[in-house]
Amino acid sequence: MKFKVTIADLNKALEITSPAMPKKSTLPVLEHFKFNLSGSELKIIATDQDLTIMTFLNVESSEDGEVLVPGKRIADIVKALDGKMQANFTVNSNYEIKLTTQAGKYSMKGISPDEYLVLSELFESAKPDIEAIKNSSVVDQSKTPQALFKKDDIIRLADKTAYAVSRDEYRPAMTGVLMQFGGDKVNFVSTDSYRLVKATGKPNYGVYPDDLSVIIPVRTIEQLRKATDDVMVSFIKNEDNITHIRFDIGDSVIISRIIDEKFPPYESVLPRNNDMKAVLDKESMLTAVKRASIFANQSSHQIKLSFEDSKLTVIGEDEEIGLEGSETMECEFSGTPLRIGFNHRFLTEAINNIDNVEEGETKIIMTFSEPNRPALILPSPDSADLVMLLMPVRIS
Repeated sequence: MKFKVTIADLNKALEITSPAMPKKSTLPVLEHFKFNLSGSELKIIATDQDLTIMTFLNVESSEDGEVLVPGKRIADIVKALDGKMQANFTVNSNYEIKLTTQAGKYSMKGISPDEYLVLSELFESAKPDIEAIKNSSVVDQSKTPQALFKKDDIIRLADKTAYAVSRDEYRPAMTGVLMQFGGDKVNFVSTDSYRLVKATGKPNYGVYPDDLSVIIPVRTIEQLRKATDDVMVSFIKNEDNITHIRFDIGDSVIISRIIDEKFPPYESVLPRNNDMKAVLDKESMLTAVKRASIFANQSSHQIKLSFEDSKLTVIGEDEEIGLEGSETMECEFSGTPLRIGFNHRFLTEAINNIDNVEEGETKIIMTFSEPNRPALILPSPDSADLVMLLMPVRIS
């Protein structure tokens, strides 16, 4: 194998694929990138068996070939080199790798590509024909589900839900984001049992039945947050059961195993009768919570919100060591006086994810029923695109 490439281009390709490479593995072969050169197209692949990423890179080729390249070693040296440099990459019959640049010469030992995993979910699946989907006027529900999302839309859905995923490995269904198709819309839903987020979007084109739901691991969701192009979503089946989800993004492919668990029935916990409503200035609320949290108990992270008439008082206190801080701000509140407690970190994350930039608004809506019942946080009173639920904490 022989090719020439710009260091910046090679570094970018390695950064795209490296999230799929385990730092330590019981299979040392997985700690390598697979390089496959055919003509001027270099494929770079990394996998940890649950997440596989492949990207394509155009190079100046003089000899085709394949090799497994030590992952950390190649990534570290490429990152340390000047991106403007050209590099000559060569591999001999013993899989000895040489990287030559203006700065110097670097050698490392590769591995035969025959030792790599088969990755049938990658090589036996194909990128959907985007143009055929765009030009189709009839949705054929018998076809394998597939949908095209605009880059900004998929990033928004991933951004709004990733933070509320559970880190509890004993509740695997909650360690991912539910992707739920319904009619011409799709819901992304996440929960850790203390909070729940539902973000709704609309694919631009595709075939998506009403009854399709899969749970996508949060590691994969994190990759969608970095999408650099529109995203084509398709599914890979084994004996009629969906086992993997495929994302085609520009010159890259991400294939992820889905979480084969039943997601909690989230619709049943979304309150329907929150008859008390507060309209708050987003930035004023964030700064008040931030300052009050300095005085909150460092174990419970609890702050209290006291609503009465057109005033909100945000209180942080730690009775054990005699700390208390409070701020009062204007708000629009409809309902009987209410005093309710929240984990200030969860409340801050939820408020930060309210984004009304397009409308030029800085307001947030909070609705309540009782001090021990879930509150909703919304960007607008009739919001259907983003709904956040936050469980209160018992006021000490």
